[in-house]
Amino acid sequence: MLGFGAERTDRRLKFLLWGLITVAFGVRIWGTWYGLPFSYWVDEYHEVMRALELGTGGFNLGRTSKGGFYFLLFFEYGIYFLFLKLSGIVATAQDFAEQFVRDPSAFYLMGRVTAVVIGCATVATVFCLAQRAYSTIAGLFAAAFLAINILHIDLSRRIGVDIPMSFFVTLALYYGLQVAEHGRRSDYLLAALCAALAATTKLPGALVLLPLLIAHTYYVARAGGGVRTWFGTRDLWLAAAVFLAVLVATNPGILARTGYLSLFLDTSDAVMDEGIAGVVSTIDESARPNLYSYYFGVLRDSMGWPLVLLAVASVAYAVWKRTTADVILLSYAAINYIIISSTVSTKLYFPRYALPIVIVVIVLSGRLLGEIAQSVARHRVVKLAVILAGLMAYPVWQAMLTGYALMQTDTRTVAKDWIEANVPFGSDVLIEGLKIAPIKGTVQLIETPEAINRRIAYWKAREPKQARFLELQNAVHPGGGYNLTFARPDSFASLDDFVQQGIEYFVVRPEYFFAPKRAGQGGAGLVSELQGSSRVTLLKQFEGDSRTQLGPTIEIYRLLQNPKVESG
Repeated sequence: MLGFGAERTDRRLKFLLWGLITVAFGVRIWGTWYGLPFSYWVDEYHEVMRALELGTGGFNLGRTSKGGFYFLLFFEYGIYFLFLKLSGIVATAQDFAEQFVRDPSAFYLMGRVTAVVIGCATVATVFCLAQRAYSTIAGLFAAAFLAINILHIDLSRRIGVDIPMSFFVTLALYYGLQVAEHGRRSDYLLAALCAALAATTKLPGALVLLPLLIAHTYYVARAGGGVRTWFGTRDLWLAAAVFLAVLVATNPGILARTGYLSLFLDTSDAVMDEGIAGVVSTIDESARPNLYSYYFGVLRDSMGWPLVLLAVASVAYAVWKRTTADVILLSYAAINYIIISSTVSTKLYFPRYALPIVIVVIVLSGRLLGEIAQSVARHRVVKLAVILAGLMAYPVWQAMLTGYALMQTDTRTVAKDWIEANVPFGSDVLIEGLKIAPIKGTVQLIETPEAINRRIAYWKAREPKQARFLELQNAVHPGGGYNLTFARPDSFASLDDFVQQGIEYFVVRPEYFFAPKRAGQGGAGLVSELQGSSRVTLLKQFEGDSRTQLGPTIEIYRLLQNPKVESG
């Protein structure tokens, strides 16, 4: 058995660490195929399309608050293109684009597996951070807690920027601790590099600069310097130059924005992401929860009460001890908590925003449990096993439930199959949508070639990129389809308006529109009309949001009084 006070890496330590990484990989890789060939998860579409856009020589300078991950996707897609070309499956870039439109499963799966690998690398990096800050046993506990953390597992299964950002932030904090103790130039530069990569991946990653500056302060104080030394340290300015150079090189769009602070507080990207995903584009301020409580609830839900209570105790313990590592880590958690919970700085709130806080409290929890373990004299292994079982039971159980649900077919896919089997092709259907397709939150119906051609004619002069994508859709069209009328989530008309447009069928998500955050939007009024009107009949309902099946509840209505539909 590895001694609890040992600070050396031997074979048993490596075995334990690789065992934890293997567990982390297993629970994260399971379910990466969920929903394919459709992507129902928020943000995935944007990262994939940005990588493909880069492959055509384009660079989205406007999307500046998120990036980085798509560089990896661009590289992977390039390798995939070469493989398909050498295999004779595609001959040109046009063929490759059509392959994506026909079935994007491989593209999404590559990105999701990449996220899984980065998530597992973060587990290993958290071990290194906790070991560097406190002890080897603290590192093992922290790695174990992150390996089964529900939020981290969930985000590691999808293409998104939060997992890679947290990876680079963890590395930056590690090198920050090195700066505080040793002050080597290499540590300064590596900390700056990781901070820049975190910020270019997702702009809030720049908050890691605060603990890094605190680390610099500790080093200057340890060396006996004062304010002049703090500002006059050459390595600090070299690190600043590296940070800015890497950030601008990887995210040049920031040069076109009016100030770094306004860019950090801008939510336009988030609004675009969530609107296309069908989550929310505007929020009723009166329905906003207390965000300090909300994000504490996120920690509780991702860790379970036993582990979150340990986390609270570990934070209090760190405040009491106030070691160098304590101050550096707590400063990062605190600034994140304040920023994401401030009603001034954010218009949106989502669980993933709490991931940086999760990383810190997990490290602190590993430290506290490690010190408790060291104080146990008799029956140490048995007592520790019981404690760990109690702390980890909830997240492990939730991971198993989610894994099972990911094995089931999403309600939107089930609804799509039913509609195509029971609703005649060519019917006029109302569904939530934006410019050229249904939003990701609803059923992914396809349009008829004729309807797509009409959209191409409309968008060709206004947004050629949209028209180009529609042309690809028509090039690989499988046949069939519907005449879709897209209703924006925040601008639904009344039932009478849609009757006049000749709509025959309505596909809606009732729970979505009745949620408090969407109060006052037209969708709730339309759903109420559909549910209470004698002019329509409910053809089918697919219950969603259960523990055993993912996806929203979908309701499909048919208008009885439309002259295009035979009565009865």
